[in-house]
Amino acid sequence: MAQAPVGGKPQSPLREIVQPFIDLAHAPRALWGINLAYFLEGWVYFGMLGYLAMHFSDFVFQGVANPDVHSHHMVMVLTAGITISMFFLGSVADKQGVRKTLLIAFLFLLAGRIVWSAAPAVFPEPGLWSNMHLMTMAGILLVVIGYGMYQPAAYAGVRKFTNPRTAGMGYAMLYALMNLGGWLPSFFTFVRAEVGITGSFWVYTFLTVTAVVATWLLLTPRVEKAAIARAERERKEAEAAEPKPVVAPAAPVAYADRLIPAHLWGTLLAIAAAAWFLLPDRAGQVVGGLLLVLVGLMAFARPVVGKAYLWLANHPLADVKFFFFIFALIPVQTLFTYNWLILPQYLERAFEGGFVSERFEFFSNLNPILIFIAVPIVTALTHKRPVYNMMIIGTFVMAAPAFLLAAGTTLPLLLGYLFVMTIGEAMWQPRFLQYAAEIAPEGRTGAYMGVAQFPWFLTKMLVPLYSGLMLQRYVPSVGVRDPESMWLIFAVIAMVSPVMLVVARGWVGKDFKTKS
Repeated sequence: MAQAPVGGKPQSPLREIVQPFIDLAHAPRALWGINLAYFLEGWVYFGMLGYLAMHFSDFVFQGVANPDVHSHHMVMVLTAGITISMFFLGSVADKQGVRKTLLIAFLFLLAGRIVWSAAPAVFPEPGLWSNMHLMTMAGILLVVIGYGMYQPAAYAGVRKFTNPRTAGMGYAMLYALMNLGGWLPSFFTFVRAEVGITGSFWVYTFLTVTAVVATWLLLTPRVEKAAIARAERERKEAEAAEPKPVVAPAAPVAYADRLIPAHLWGTLLAIAAAAWFLLPDRAGQVVGGLLLVLVGLMAFARPVVGKAYLWLANHPLADVKFFFFIFALIPVQTLFTYNWLILPQYLERAFEGGFVSERFEFFSNLNPILIFIAVPIVTALTHKRPVYNMMIIGTFVMAAPAFLLAAGTTLPLLLGYLFVMTIGEAMWQPRFLQYAAEIAPEGRTGAYMGVAQFPWFLTKMLVPLYSGLMLQRYVPSVGVRDPESMWLIFAVIAMVSPVMLVVARGWVGKDFKTKS
């Protein structure tokens, strides 16, 4: 998933696609020091992530029962671990400085990838909790620590090295380069064919060395100091020209407005019960059980809000409408997570022996370049549409094409899924933070936008609990395969989001202060 920046009125689609590259060419050296490395890191991170579940299933856990289940749990350690690590290490850049933090982070990333890549050679005996497994996990732990410092430091650098007029350009450059980096693993088919997945890990490790050197040479202490001084001077000039307006305190929210209406509870319970009783076999029931757990968490919020109203009154999650909204997006966000947990192994196995299977990297990494192109085009065409409407339509368009893969395992259906899903993502994802800002009371926008990221962390925690089980049940490495049933379940899960948003329209959607 690539998150698009939100801002004012969009320019022409072509200009928005080209503008980041124009800005990049004229960017100061300090931003080059961040962006070139960020581009390389996006390439490395998504490339190694795409191979990770496959590496564990086919190699580290060779001969182990339920290898797909265990492998997806290991991927969860990386993806969810990074989010947790950012929570604890995100402030390092504020204390140590951007350049120092970036270099420290890269040293952890490099060390982790060396350990991770070397594990099969040092301990060739596979198995669950074998030395190979433990050494690989040690490498992943180092990467988790490094990434916990790296990404916050990169964004902190953009903030420190830009002024209010150029900040949008700086973040747009990060967004554009992240997507391009995430697309480049598409061309690693030939590398993998020559040296295998373990050899590809070593190539990515070498690219990490390149990122370290680029950061060291471009972002020198002198360059960093000069960039901060210039940006601070320009920031003060801008503040002097445009004094900050006085923000009135937010009005208290009535207790009755914090309660989820009865018709929404009925819809949620019906969806969860249907998933529990109707989805096939144990794998499907696990998914239904997770939906019941999610509904249970939301149900728990109601008495908690009532009994601890005063304690929760200042927290964004005390706003049950906001709480409902961000958790309603979890089902459709599962499709993002499948990009690295499901797609590579699905493509290799379900299309076995064909063009798609042999070049699964290309198809599993189409989304970043497609979203890079689609976001400015869709944003330009829909920026006048009401935000809540775009959330409903976008989540529906993103979820619906999963039914194409449930209809058959063919290249046209696969391309249809990838293209239509991307259009849906481009319709609602850029509006996500805008929606969080819209529903927030005056003066609370920052807090609401920060909390809005929490369900993405939960998605990375929940999906690996069932994705390996589903893959092993419906698309095993050896045995009878039924990928259509797997994608039918995934499609039903994803469709829960637009259904919930439609049902909640009269309750949540009425609070918008503006239409676009």
